[in-house]
Amino acid sequence: MTISSRSGSASNAASSAPLNFSSTIISQLGPDNTTVQNIGFGTVVNCFYLPGCIVGGLLIDRIGRKQNMTLGFMLCAIWGFILGVALRPIQSVFPLFVVMYGIFNAFQEMGPGVSTFLCASESFPTPLRDHFMELAAANSFDFTFKGQQAVFLIGSGFAVLGGLCSWFLIPDMSRELETEDARFKAYLEENGYNISHYGEALLVERRN
Repeated sequence: MTISSRSGSASNAASSAPLNFSSTIISQLGPDNTTVQNIGFGTVVNCFYLPGCIVGGLLIDRIGRKQNMTLGFMLCAIWGFILGVALRPIQSVFPLFVVMYGIFNAFQEMGPGVSTFLCASESFPTPLRDHFMELAAANSFDFTFKGQQAVFLIGSGFAVLGGLCSWFLIPDMSRELETEDARFKAYLEENGYNISHYGEALLVERRN
């Protein structure tokens, strides 16, 4: 649960300002743009989310959950460092910045965007899944950074952290949810719990 929440925190940190304040960033980096142009550029940026989700959905069953999350984090980090370091020359060709910014968001959606809650949900047995998912979400953090370069550089640093956590700390779970349920049921039985109602009322009573 802690690992899931920290992966979510890293995902939030990597994407918080870039995703949540995209219109602000575009208007600040393109001060000469009209309102209509800013809206148009923001729409182009948002159009990259869907391809990221589609690619992530295609990859997640082929390479694995945590592998897809790690790949997305690392690609997001590399792309974010490029944007942060070379922001001024990229900014001089504003449509290029918009496209690169959109690709940055697409990587974010491709990896942690489609994998975070799936990895978390598959880590818990059915009777505990709702509670542990709520706790994992409650223990994640949101971040806000000021300054365009800081947005990408610090966010990319957290993306590296998220990738390392995903690769080394998230276990390779079975893709069948029933597997974790069976392990949890066996654990309860071994520790003296009455499992006669398991799977029906989902109530577990301590044997007297």
